[in-house]
Amino acid sequence: MKIRIENKDRHGLVYDISKILLKYNVNIISMEVIKNTTYLETEALSYKDEQKILSELHKLSGIVQIKSIMLMPHNEKYQQMDIVFNTINEGIIITDKNGDIIYINKIAIKILKIPNDDILGQNISIALPFCKLLLKTLQTGKKYLHHEVYAEEYDNHYMVSSQPLLDENNNLSGGVAVIRDMETVRQIYQKITGQPSISFKDIIHQSDIMEKLILSAQHYASSNSTILIRGETGSGKELFARAIHNASPRRDNIFLAINCTAIPDTLLESELFGYEEGTFTGANKGGKLGLFELASGGTLFLDEIGDISSTLQAKLLRVLQEHRVRRIGGNREIPINVRIISATNCNLEQMVKDGLFRQDLYYRLNVIPLYLPPLRERKEDIRLLANYLFQSTVNNINTSIKSISQEAFEKLTNYDYPGNVRELSNIIERAINVAQGSQITAEDIILFNQMQNTSCTHDLNEYSTLNLEEALRRTEKNILQQAMKKFSSSRKLGAALGLSHTSVIRKMKEYNLSFDKNMP
Repeated sequence: MKIRIENKDRHGLVYDISKILLKYNVNIISMEVIKNTTYLETEALSYKDEQKILSELHKLSGIVQIKSIMLMPHNEKYQQMDIVFNTINEGIIITDKNGDIIYINKIAIKILKIPNDDILGQNISIALPFCKLLLKTLQTGKKYLHHEVYAEEYDNHYMVSSQPLLDENNNLSGGVAVIRDMETVRQIYQKITGQPSISFKDIIHQSDIMEKLILSAQHYASSNSTILIRGETGSGKELFARAIHNASPRRDNIFLAINCTAIPDTLLESELFGYEEGTFTGANKGGKLGLFELASGGTLFLDEIGDISSTLQAKLLRVLQEHRVRRIGGNREIPINVRIISATNCNLEQMVKDGLFRQDLYYRLNVIPLYLPPLRERKEDIRLLANYLFQSTVNNINTSIKSISQEAFEKLTNYDYPGNVRELSNIIERAINVAQGSQITAEDIILFNQMQNTSCTHDLNEYSTLNLEEALRRTEKNILQQAMKKFSSSRKLGAALGLSHTSVIRKMKEYNLSFDKNMP
């Protein structure tokens, strides 16, 4: 029998209820008292005995109403909590202050690969010995966020946070652990970083050489083999890598890119392989997940691969051969499932001959070679690219310039672009800032070789008797003077030299220069 007794507030009501139940020798399973309401649960009764008890309860002083209920309040709250905890994507484990498990949701059972939920009531140190973080919380009363935990029993690892549960007197009453599997962590990372979804349709071209290259890359995308992308700086190597990933069966998983020259060698190793807790001073508590692990199921793009050290070359070779990684300071092998796309503008073949790059690693990386042509070898793409870059830049700058003149296009087409598409983008953006009319003219197109000619008009012998600081000042003044003959305003001058408007004015004042004085 489960009933809710609505009553007026008075002393001795619980005692009177208990006397009636004692009279009929009925065992009370639970009783909860809230202001003006008493909840009662007893053992199962016959219909006849239940009616007798209800009749006597109605006669008690202060009783307003008695109703049958399905659940006691604590059971109802537990059921509500269970519904909530089983609709979220994180695993939840709750223990009392002694570490005995009092709740575990279905997601936790799935993530931890527990056969069933019979661990309720067991101590967490016995049932889940790898959940040491929650035990640490129970011992210290502190919370710990985003620690990676490895379960050797299941050969799996998770991201775990734990924090204490406190009662109304601020005393420790238990602990709760929130568990995420690594796939969820990867999805969160991908969502937060907002990686651009690049497809082959986003590669602007109309040349036959690029069309053939894209068709080949689309075919390679379906494979799991490593790809080595070769090409000059600024030719779009990462663009192709992202397009290959998004055309592959791995498209729904993570794409990670790292520039091997942008990170010091020792730091690059820890970024790629991760490390265990306490490996070195300043290491994150709980250790750190490496990019090979984080990218598992997806694609890892290693740009400028030709610049990595011989030590890292040996470690990378082992990863490619065994598909397993070992963290710095660790003793366990972690299986990974990641596709490697690497890129370089180095001559790896010559580096192999010179002993600067491992031959065995070269063959592992160069399973599928992809050569990106420089912009000077596909000049029919320049006008299309220039228009695309012009439109996207104009929209960001919010200028009144409407188009590029035919003369400007001819000047752009006749240039060799040592910096390829990246340099073309720089030239277009500079021209938009320099141009004063509604159209970009040929004079607004400032090419790298023009800037070289205006910056080195004096022989170095002129500076041989000066210290370095004075020589640099004289060179800077000379560059400004030469550039001021071509550009008639500080805004255009700044755009040409890559300086802000205020920096140009400050430097002109420093060297006592003005446009009137430097007119030809």
